[in-house]
Amino acid sequence: MTISFRKIKNEDFSVCATILMAAYNGAPWNNTWTKKDALLRIEATMSGFNSRGYVVEKNNEIIAMCLGRIDYYYNNWSQFCIDEFNVTPALQGAGIGKNFLIFIANVMKDEKINRIFLITGGEQASNFYKKNGFVTSNEGIMMAYDLQND
Repeated sequence: MTISFRKIKNEDFSVCATILMAAYNGAPWNNTWTKKDALLRIEATMSGFNSRGYVVEKNNEIIAMCLGRIDYYYNNWSQFCIDEFNVTPALQGAGIGKNFLIFIANVMKDEKINRIFLITGGEQASNFYKKNGFVTSNEGIMMAYDLQND
């Protein structure tokens, strides 16, 4: 089994949309993503000058993706915000996600990015990130305003 990591290309978006759907449409999320929804999410996330995307390939087939953006602050401080991090469900638990995070951390260090940040839901995802060195941040409070029930 040959595993490799690389930057995402536009022609990868369709395969990545399939991975996103597989990751979220099953347990524990049980969402109802369509291919169109997933492609829109990926294209929108990758549309900015500060967007970053990476994929993992196994035997030249994409099996995982990470999409996000660099947030820039004062005094040359910046962070990589992960918006999507998905491994094909059948391959989860095999160390692919862990090694992918190591790859991403090294890329960000090379770019002089100060930290990686993400918002996640669910105990399974939270436990994965904690096992890989992430800690719960006390730097803010996540808030939402529901426009559909206004």
